[in-house]
Amino acid sequence: MNTAPVLDRKQLLEITDGDAEFEQELLGTYRASATGTLGRLRTALAAGESTQVIREAHALKGASLNVGASALGECAAAIERAARAGNLTLARHEARELGAHEAALWAELDRSRAPER
Repeated sequence: MNTAPVLDRKQLLEITDGDAEFEQELLGTYRASATGTLGRLRTALAAGESTQVIREAHALKGASLNVGASALGECAAAIERAARAGNLTLARHEARELGAHEAALWAELDRSRAPER
């Protein structure tokens, strides 16, 4: 079970040095990229393309962990490990959490962009 935080604000703060504008730009770029990577990963899992699963899971893991999207990054790492071990059944099992982590992250990012009242 993945207990990593949805968004590690400390990691994000370290990367952006507290620059709110840069943070929003970085997260927007990450979201666009991660959305594409998630789509390709799901397609590769469904098609049983081990090499592509490894490639997309690795890319998602790196990008996610770099911006502090820890839960999604850890989920991608588990998928990558399973695929590298040649176990796509386990990779698909690990991928069951992708949707929940993705939804939680996008909700968190949307909340952080909302104007304060």
